[in-house]
Order: sequence, then structure tokens, then C-alpha cells
Amino acid sequence: MARNEYSSSRSERSSYKTRKSVARRSRGSKSVSSPTTHGARNNKSKPKPKPSPPSVISIDEKLNRERLRDNIDCQHFGKCAGCVTEDNVRDIEVIRSSKLYFGSSYMQKHLMTNKQDDFYKVIVPSELTQWRTQAKLAVAPKSKWGRDGCVFGLYERKSHKVMPILNCEVHHPSINRAVEVLKSATAKVKTVAFDVEGKGGGLRYIQCQVDRVTGKISLSLVWDAENLKECQPGLSHLVKEIKRLDPSLWYNIWCHTNDSLGNAIFARGDHRWHLMSGPEYVREQIPGTDPDKKEGLLHFVPMVFRQGNMDGFEAIALHVAKAIPGGSKVCELYAGVGLLGLTALTYHSKEVNTDDWWEENSFEKREPLKWIRLSDENPANHKCFNRAVNSMPNEITGRKARGNKYNKQTNGKMKVGKTSEGELTLRELMEEMMNEANNQSTPNDSNEEKVIYKSLSASKAIREGEALGANVLIVDPPRKGLDEDILFQLSKPHNPKQTYAEDPMLMIESDDSINWVNDIDTLIYVSCGFDSCVSDCDRLLKGKSGWKVASATGYVLFPGSNHVETVLVLKRQIEQRYRS
Repeated sequence: MARNEYSSSRSERSSYKTRKSVARRSRGSKSVSSPTTHGARNNKSKPKPKPSPPSVISIDEKLNRERLRDNIDCQHFGKCAGCVTEDNVRDIEVIRSSKLYFGSSYMQKHLMTNKQDDFYKVIVPSELTQWRTQAKLAVAPKSKWGRDGCVFGLYERKSHKVMPILNCEVHHPSINRAVEVLKSATAKVKTVAFDVEGKGGGLRYIQCQVDRVTGKISLSLVWDAENLKECQPGLSHLVKEIKRLDPSLWYNIWCHTNDSLGNAIFARGDHRWHLMSGPEYVREQIPGTDPDKKEGLLHFVPMVFRQGNMDGFEAIALHVAKAIPGGSKVCELYAGVGLLGLTALTYHSKEVNTDDWWEENSFEKREPLKWIRLSDENPANHKCFNRAVNSMPNEITGRKARGNKYNKQTNGKMKVGKTSEGELTLRELMEEMMNEANNQSTPNDSNEEKVIYKSLSASKAIREGEALGANVLIVDPPRKGLDEDILFQLSKPHNPKQTYAEDPMLMIESDDSINWVNDIDTLIYVSCGFDSCVSDCDRLLKGKSGWKVASATGYVLFPGSNHVETVLVLKRQIEQRYRS
């Protein structure tokens, strides 16, 4: 059977390939029986039917079952607010609620498939321990004297009392090491910790992000101050000491100033972020790509959203990519730095082995996406996205190769780059730029970029026509769920009489009468809040828009916690117009 995409290590993949090669050899070594001689009918026998997939459990399925039975065995369990179970990680309240919802008689009426048993699948996409590659921890004084160091951990339930967490089983080892170094360093330089009942000031929170390539830590020190000057000299002393204690541990170090009231870890505004040491960006491989082929890198800074379990979220990204039909036009809302969209773009541009080892020719040519439009309201995401796209091959993104476009003056004339037609003068360049400005083509034009990103909220992006002409919509909203305007548009029935256009300037209808998602026939909903997911799903299914649930999968992304990441694929039958 076709291999699932949620294996967790290279060793697992290599063992799968070994199994595949053994199977091929064993198949080739089977003895062939002599033909029978029971009449001419045997000579006219039909060709041997194509062998069906073997009825065995894949290694990935076995691994998933083992993880569902495994234990975490953390010394802090029962006292720490982070975990609610340490064994049988799917036996949690939110998973039980999910199974009841997707197995209900109400949901059965809205499924696309007749197979109703075991419709909702539960997957553990990473190991049960050491999976957390990002941790945000509160800081408190070690004692009431306040000058003998800090403790780092989570708030106890319904309180502001910090419970220290050292050597947490679910934390990446580099995070545990960072907490140890910070504990020693704050005691050495007498760092003042923020005290909610005191006068304020001091170290308030820390954020540790793991660079998975090097294992180093991107550290953010959140200081209770309005600006960087108010953090001194305590900040400089602390940074110097942690670098002295373990200089090879730190990828970079940031300071964030947050003097706001409440429990928000980060305050709004780029002016509150200060890079103290190291490179600006943490880089991650785009899921499903080969690092040796330099197929692109995602870029992250502390002020953008990054998943706490990057190993596990890779499986979700590949799930989304596989759910998109080849040759689609895609719109993604709440896109962040573009992890889901760029994974899909890369996935559909590759010719890969399908791992159907019972087939002799198990390679398939995927049809590239026509274009993809992404948007998110955090302006810091756009900068990270552009860096990622610039690191990808131009034949995938559609962007023109960057080079020395403007050269110095030669013989008194300004000349620009060399093309196949020869050198361009300044006048010819100006004429070319004017022609480009007067001929605004749509993104599906072969001469245009396939990838476009805008710093817009989801509602504004829809109203500005980002989903016009698209047949696939990807949404990965925050815990509260979809914005009201997005739900309103998706609940509208398809209007076959509406003008087909990929540019809102070409629409002849008034803005109030336009269905901004009129040509969407596939909706991929990645939910991090089950309650909002149920509410949004009910709204879509009860309307007259024609949506049916094609699949529902629950990912135990944070083993031990009462949380599930749900991937819903909804489809509807509508008239396909101008897909090519």
C-alpha cells in the first residue's frame, strides 16, 4: 500500500526501503509452475491480472500504533500544568469528543464516502518525548530576596505561581540545557526576575526555539521594560554570562521589551525586538524536500508564529499538500511564513517514487500548481516569506533569476545587463518598464510569478479578490476559528452566472453581490481549536453551499496535552470554469 507521510526519522525511512528491496528479491525468486494442458481454453486464457496491494500493515502504521501505546514517564507529571496524561496519549477528552462528533448520525449525512467505520483517524506524527522544539517559560525569583537568581517553568493552574521545570521529558534536550545555563547565569550575575506582586522590572519570560539542523537555541529574553536602555546593565551582564557558560549552545539571542499589563508574553511593535547576538533568521527545511538539492529553506524570526512541534507539523504540511489536486490554483489565508503553501508548491513540482513496491514503475509525475496566493496580517511574515521564496529554485516559484541588472556606465552610456538580444540602453530599459506597467497580466500567465504574498488580514484578503479564480482554499486560523466574513462567503452557494475572473478589476458585478470564493471546490481546514472547528464545520454543512466532508484526521501534535490538531478536507461539486 502507498506509504503514509508521517515517518519521524531517516532510520525509519531506510528500514522501509530495506523491506521494499527484500520484497522485490523474494518476489523474483518465486518458482514458476509449468502451464497446465487441460485443453485449448488454457492457451486463450486472459492476461494475468495486475497484483493487488499487499494486505500488510505499513511500518508507519505500526509506528503510530506503538506511539499510541507508549508512555512519556516525566518526573513532573501530576504537578506540571502542561500534561494531562503520560500513557495512551490519544485517551484524552478532546480526542473522545472528536470521535463522537465525526461518528455521529448528523455527520454521516454530510460525508462524501460510504465508508463510515473508522472515518476519523488519529495519528501521532512524532516521538512522545523530546518533541518540543519551541518552549515559552515564565520567570520568577528563586527566593523572596530576589537577588539570588531565577527559576523557569509554567504557571500552576489558576495562579501566577511558577512551577520550576528542569529536564522535562517532552522538551528537546537543547531546551533543557538552555534552562540549566540560564538558572546558573542568573544566580551568578544576580538577575532580577519580574514579580507580579512587586514593583516590576526584570526578566519576565524566556522563549527557546531549536534550530533543528545544528541543535542550537534561538533565545528570546522578555524584559519588563519600555525600551532597551531600561534593561541595562542587567541584560548585558546576563547575555555575557550565558555565552561564557556554554558558547556553542546559542544560535542567536534576542531581547524583547514588554511592560504591558496582563499575561501576554510579547507586546506589539517591531521596535520592541532587539537582536543582541547571532544571525537574524532561524532556517528550516521545507517539508518533503531534499536538503542536498537545495530546494528551499523556511525562515523564522521570534516575532512570527512557529509550531512548537516542528517534527510533527511536517506530517500535517505533507497531508495538506497531498489533498490539493494537481494543477490547482490555490489561495491560503492565515498563511504565516508560508509553510503550508510552499510545501504544496514544492510537492507538486516533483517527480517522486510513490513507494508502491509491488509496481515495477512506481514513479509519478505530479502536475505543478498554476499559482498560489498567500496572506497574513503580521507584517513580519512577509519578510520571512520572501527570504524563503528567494531560496527556492526559480522554475518552481516563477520568479526571475536575480543578477547584476544594473551595471556601471560604459563609454559614457548607461547600459544594463545582457540578454539574448544583446545589451539594453537606458532608453530601451525605460520603454520595457513602461510596457510591463501597461500590460498587467494575471498570475496564471506563464511569464508571471506563481507565488504572491500580501500582508492582509483574512477578511481583507478575501475582499480584495485573493481567492477569485482559485479552486482550492487553505485556512489555518488561530484557536478562535475562522473570521465571520470568511464563514459568510464560504456558506454562499456557487453562482454559475457570476463572471469568472482572477482579478477583481475585471468583475462586472457590484462588490456586495460578488461571491468572493465562488470557484472554490476544495477547502482544507487546519484547526488548532476543536470547539471552533466544530462550530465552523456545522455552519458550513448547514448552509446551501454544498460542502461535504471528504476526510477528517486528528493529529496528536503535543503528546501528553489535551490538544488535537484537526485536518479537515471538505469538497463540493460545482461547475469547473477556465481551470486551465
